[in-house]
Amino acid sequence: MPPASLAETPAMRAARSLAESTAAAAPRWRTHAEKTDFRETGSYGEAVGFYSRLAAASPFARLAEIGRSSEGRPISLFVASRDRAFTPQAARRSGKPVVLLQNGIHPGENGGKDAAMMLLRDVLVTRRLAHLLDSVIILSIPVFNPDGHERVSPWNRINENGPAQMGFRVTARRLNLNRDYMKADTPEMRAWLRMYNAWLPDLLIDNHVTDGGDTQYDATFAAHTGQDIAPPVGRWVKEQFLPELFRRLESLGHVPGFYIEGRAAGGKALAAMNATPRYSTGYAAAQNRAALLVETHSLKSFRTRAWAHYDVMQAALEIAAAQGSALRRASGEADRMQAAVRPGEAVFLEGAPSGEGEPYTLRGLRTEQVSSPVSGGMVIRYAAEKLDTPARIVRTLEPRVAPPAPHGYAVPREWGEIIELLRLHGVEMIPLARPVEGEFDTVRFEDVKFAAAPFEGRFRVAGFRTRPVRVRRTLPAGSVYVPVAQRAGRAAMHLLEPEAPDSALRWGFFLPIFEQKEYFSDFVFEPFARKMLEADPQLKREFEEKIAADASFAGNPRARLLWLYQRSPYHEPDKDVYPVLRFAAPPAWLPAPGGR
Repeated sequence: MPPASLAETPAMRAARSLAESTAAAAPRWRTHAEKTDFRETGSYGEAVGFYSRLAAASPFARLAEIGRSSEGRPISLFVASRDRAFTPQAARRSGKPVVLLQNGIHPGENGGKDAAMMLLRDVLVTRRLAHLLDSVIILSIPVFNPDGHERVSPWNRINENGPAQMGFRVTARRLNLNRDYMKADTPEMRAWLRMYNAWLPDLLIDNHVTDGGDTQYDATFAAHTGQDIAPPVGRWVKEQFLPELFRRLESLGHVPGFYIEGRAAGGKALAAMNATPRYSTGYAAAQNRAALLVETHSLKSFRTRAWAHYDVMQAALEIAAAQGSALRRASGEADRMQAAVRPGEAVFLEGAPSGEGEPYTLRGLRTEQVSSPVSGGMVIRYAAEKLDTPARIVRTLEPRVAPPAPHGYAVPREWGEIIELLRLHGVEMIPLARPVEGEFDTVRFEDVKFAAAPFEGRFRVAGFRTRPVRVRRTLPAGSVYVPVAQRAGRAAMHLLEPEAPDSALRWGFFLPIFEQKEYFSDFVFEPFARKMLEADPQLKREFEEKIAADASFAGNPRARLLWLYQRSPYHEPDKDVYPVLRFAAPPAWLPAPGGR
């Protein structure tokens, strides 16, 4: 176990709200963490059992199974609603904002799970926070990654200061759920996506614990406020939610800050985290919804982390309740804006922190460098002395990928995995009832490069250039047309635009298009190649220029023949061609809206 943070304050060690919560609860309603004075965290079964008892104790709560893990454990969703709005449809009719508390996506990162149980107990049993249900509907996932939670060991996280034993970061298949939101390779994520896109919660709170150097902060946050989220939602987060959240937490004795990823372009300013849709907050942004990444600090005690999570969730719920109308209006406006996107309008899919930034005080500790006889180098040592450093933080983005929106895409039936993935992301599609033949626009990939090692179970496509091409195709019945002007249109573009950071192309769903399936024998093709050069002076000139400019090519007989083979009628016409077709305008064969 690492040493405790040198920056823990008396308020942190006292964890006032936790002490009050524990004191108000009868012994049978205390969590495993409370019973062990926050030395331990309970099992997955204990957590689900606690939620089951909450649901049995209150008419305003319900626990439901939404799926199963790789090892067959149930994944549960808890709903607390004064109106007994236990379905997405009933929640929408209530007009109240929906807030999702997500725990245990990384089960070794402890605090959120136990704090959420205590907080919901205070809403439903001790009723200290019963007022929250007057204005908000609360969803809670007890543990998102139950298999990882049950891989218990005292050795899973060297940087984390308690509890005595903890779960493991990834699933039983060694996949990180917080990289899986777009590709959805895991049964856990597929269950989550069906739930999320049915409920579409107005605010997601994703509880984590961060590693890193010792600091004063006991909670840091990341939230999308720039071009990568719909403006109405981004404004609400930036102007109403985050300032009030920071104010409330500071008044309670916390030291909140922004989650820093490193330096922005130019290296002078700090860069706030910028998440693509493979992560929880980036995914919520792609679906026009607000999200808050909560990162308590691993060197703070387990009690302090649980206290921070409890207060963050309580404050966030109170803000959402007080500003419910504004939050619901922002979500609705964002959906309507995406549904009104016009062909040719730029849609922001990826950016990088850029700009002068804004003033920010970095709250650290004084350090010194000492020589290490073990590593042979220098190692940092922290002193219990606060060091506040004036700095600048960049929370604005410069576009990297912002393609013009097409009217829509066609996905051929044979790529059913992509169609199912779109369905999981809540994307509406128009199925083709009969085959459609014609010439269509797409791209051909050139200079394709692949990752040297697997990442999250896949070999990603690391780089490429594209060239527009027009191809003749027959789209079989069962193919789908994907309009971009719809609520989930940005999510569809994230999946289908090849350049997007978490596109299906980049995640390797289309790897077969890059493979050559037929080959030639030199002695068979060489006579044909000579005839090609004799019949086409332009081809001959390009061939000779290539030989003159590239010595390795000139000295490689097979490469020379392959170059010509790729320009022959024998070469596979669909190799390197993107099978998803792009339409700048609605195709003539598309059914009218009333005829879908």
